[in-house]
Amino acid sequence: MAGSVTSRWVEYRTPQGRPYWYHAVEKRSVWDKPAELKTARERAIDATPWRVYKAGERSYYVHRDTKTSTWTMPDEIKRIYDTVPDDPPEAVPMNAPTSPHAVAPSASPSSPAVGGGSLTPFAGTPDTGNASPMVGVRATSRTPAPAQTVPIFTNTNDAELAFMKLLREKGIDETWTWEQAIREIVMDPMYKAFKTLAERKAAFAKYQDRLRTLAAEERAEKEARIRPAMVKALAQEGGLKWYASFATFKKKLAPFSFWSEVEGDDELAMQLYESLRKDARDKHDAAERATQRHNEAALSALLKTIAMDTKTRWRDVHRTIVESDEFRQDAQLQMMPIPEMLAQFETHMKDIEAHEKTELEAEQRRRARVARRARDDFRALLDEQIAQGVLTARSTWASFVPKIRNDLRVDAVLAVPGSSPQQLFYDALDELERGFAQHLKAVQAHLQTQPVPIDDAHWPAFLAALRADDAPSTVRMLPEHELREIYDELLYQTQRDARDQRRRTERRLRHQVDDLRYAMKRAQPPLDPTSTFDASLPQLRALSEFRELERLDGGLEAARTAWERFARRELEKRHDAAYMDLDGASEERKRKDAPPDPALDPRAVRRRVQYDTGDEPVAP
Repeated sequence: MAGSVTSRWVEYRTPQGRPYWYHAVEKRSVWDKPAELKTARERAIDATPWRVYKAGERSYYVHRDTKTSTWTMPDEIKRIYDTVPDDPPEAVPMNAPTSPHAVAPSASPSSPAVGGGSLTPFAGTPDTGNASPMVGVRATSRTPAPAQTVPIFTNTNDAELAFMKLLREKGIDETWTWEQAIREIVMDPMYKAFKTLAERKAAFAKYQDRLRTLAAEERAEKEARIRPAMVKALAQEGGLKWYASFATFKKKLAPFSFWSEVEGDDELAMQLYESLRKDARDKHDAAERATQRHNEAALSALLKTIAMDTKTRWRDVHRTIVESDEFRQDAQLQMMPIPEMLAQFETHMKDIEAHEKTELEAEQRRRARVARRARDDFRALLDEQIAQGVLTARSTWASFVPKIRNDLRVDAVLAVPGSSPQQLFYDALDELERGFAQHLKAVQAHLQTQPVPIDDAHWPAFLAALRADDAPSTVRMLPEHELREIYDELLYQTQRDARDQRRRTERRLRHQVDDLRYAMKRAQPPLDPTSTFDASLPQLRALSEFRELERLDGGLEAARTAWERFARRELEKRHDAAYMDLDGASEERKRKDAPPDPALDPRAVRRRVQYDTGDEPVAP
């Protein structure tokens, strides 16, 4: 190993081939090339905000302030390369692959991670002169090598930049897993730039994300450069069908020179293939949509010229379309699939059905207006008849209809659907009856203070009592025809009550007569049926049933009738008893004891009357 004449910096390399510089006087090592050893071009680049880094054999550039990275050389760096010569420095240190005098620095300079960051000079810890020599470098007893120390960083950003630089120098890319990377870097002192495993993993993921971003940018840049040439080449080869396979795509482009740039990058080739095939598919779809729009418009216009209704069949319409001049002259329309034509026909039929439905609804609304107007006119006719007193609460349909039969408003309501004249009549009658019931109650309440006899001869008195000043206004203001209806109703109720009372009296009298007849049958001593009613009165008056009947109006005459029926029935029983004993006797006794005239047998008379056919005279 040899140093320079004017510089105390000496360049060394680690066993892995990584360069570093050792200052013999200050006894310190650094990873970054000292400024006094840099060329004029390197110093000019340091003056710009861009920093140059290596990823394998390729260089990429990071902006110090914006933290952006790019594979493309910035214009500032390009001008430096064009104008500033790469002159050697004043002092050129000699490489020393192995040295007993220096050890690689334990701390890495703060260099940017892949894709961003700024370059900060790093000052290693001064060597103590007592450290063990570098691994792979043989130590001598004369000059001890500087000791390796654990890197210490004052902030997370510096640690992250140093750790990413380690990853880059180890050749780790975006395809590596964390397990693969940790086996490669775990023995390097810069592995301990972070204290925790979680921080190392996060920095590793960030490093790979930036590599992927750079790779994507490079691929996008290459795609943007190659794609126009591919489009032009495919146009020369007849274009690319939207359904073409990747093999067809490759076969068409393989003869062209630009294919060598993507031949090894399957992902980029497939991406370009999918992009161009998508363009072809979009163009094909656009043409298909344009053709479909044209066919739909042409067929729609043709369908409108055909007379159709809701019952028209597709078979007839299709024959008319095919035979039309418009169809024969339109080549695109002739290629329209039958299902699409049928769908267009169904759409047109829906429009026809909607139009007819609209017209039908309009006609229904018109008819409803006519029917409503006719019913309103008929109700006006009923109101007129009510105002004239012709239609009252006690009117009937049979008596009312002859009075309005010749009115045109009756015929009008009969000619429209809805309520019939009879139904409208009963609706009006219900309202009249409710009003009549209220007026009747008011009149009855007033008559309780001004009693008036209700019969056929007292109508004037009834009218005068309701027209008097002390009558309520609701009663006094009623029209005379309604008062007459109320009077007739009260007269009917009075006569009805009298009839009901008579029926109740007659029913009671019948019950009393039946009770008396029952008592006569069981009287003690028994009554003599051969006696007269007047002769039996003393004995009858001993019966309580007779006394109660006698107190009623007409009760004595009813008792006489009851006596006559009782006496007649008792005599019949006696006659019946005289013949009952002969029913089971011998023929000799019957001839001996039988009466001389069988016609006198009351049973025979009753039987002959009951079973007589009318052919023979009936015995009295």
